[in-house]
Amino acid sequence: MGLRERKAARNRQRMTEVALALFLEHGYDETTMEQIAEAAEVGTSTLYRYFPTKDQLLLDPLVEAMDPTPRLRERPADEPLGEALGAALLAAAEAMAGDPRIADVRRLVDAAPVPRARLWDRMRTLRDDFEQAVGERAGRPADDLTVRMTAGAALDVFHLLDRARHDARADARDPVAALTAVLEALPGTRLELPRQPR
Repeated sequence: MGLRERKAARNRQRMTEVALALFLEHGYDETTMEQIAEAAEVGTSTLYRYFPTKDQLLLDPLVEAMDPTPRLRERPADEPLGEALGAALLAAAEAMAGDPRIADVRRLVDAAPVPRARLWDRMRTLRDDFEQAVGERAGRPADDLTVRMTAGAALDVFHLLDRARHDARADARDPVAALTAVLEALPGTRLELPRQPR
């Protein structure tokens, strides 16, 4: 990553941190983009260039932490699909567990209808991207039913685990340890989709 990219990443992080602090202090709906820009010491146009909508400021840290797609694409090409899926999901679970902002973002999303609706849109895009990555890895189209079921099952396990982390009635075990136990218990983690004939 070059100097310009590092600076942009720092700016993005600073803006999301300032926005989260203001959302927690004043409420999501009550906080304006102008207030965020002022507190982050950037121009309003700069803020809008990085984040065209206020909900992106709130949702980006959550979606980036939970997205297994880039983590799956980083896995070695010769690694069996099941192992690569497991490693990608574990990396996403660790990112979410290790980010103290996630719980605050979740509470804010649960309390505000606009970001909650936008999160569903983002999750649909995340699922589509993940299906594409699973399909690429398996040498099959993303809309192949087996690919969609494999990606969907992997994401469902991840989301059940995430939901359990936020449920007071759920098992309080470490989510990464719980996911590791599930992956070790399932013989399907060595899953290989048959390659589509060319």
